[in-house]
Amino acid sequence: MKKMKNLIFAALALVFTACNSAPKEETMEEKLATYNKSKIDLLMGAKPEFSAKTTDGSVFNSKDNKGKYWVLFVYDSGSIAKSESYDMAAELNKTYELFGDKIPMVGLVNGFSDDEPALQKLFAEAKFSFKQIDNTEGPNKEKPLNDNVFCTPAKILIDPNGKVVYNGCGGKTQTFDYKLDSLVKAGL
Repeated sequence: MKKMKNLIFAALALVFTACNSAPKEETMEEKLATYNKSKIDLLMGAKPEFSAKTTDGSVFNSKDNKGKYWVLFVYDSGSIAKSESYDMAAELNKTYELFGDKIPMVGLVNGFSDDEPALQKLFAEAKFSFKQIDNTEGPNKEKPLNDNVFCTPAKILIDPNGKVVYNGCGGKTQTFDYKLDSLVKAGL
């Protein structure tokens, strides 16, 4: 009988220990804090501040561009590959070729990817001339940033004070290139 009592107490001790060591579920407040920490507002007049790891392993920090104009391109991973009607990578690389030495540029790639090697192959084939932030999500991967861009490709210009002064959407960067050209000619 005494052995039976000891066995029951040992089993109860194991159950209590297992319950106490179970992973703690994140509270709603903790989830909200995490979401707000990674949230970036990219609408006109907003002042986006964020940092994220780029595909080359470096870290992009928006604060590093304080005091100068800079550009953020936001697009879906599905538009990286050239289609019959549009070559977004070539278009954005051309804009970088024209203005990248005077105006810093970075790409933010959104979308879903359940095949990391295929996504990396897309980046390699696109031969982007400027840094890329992989903001895709997948079965084993969460987005590092939560942005409010709903139309892509977006071309966003941020002024020396960190404020969004232009937010254009869609293919063909002629209007955006004119804007950048006027800034360069004005001496930034």
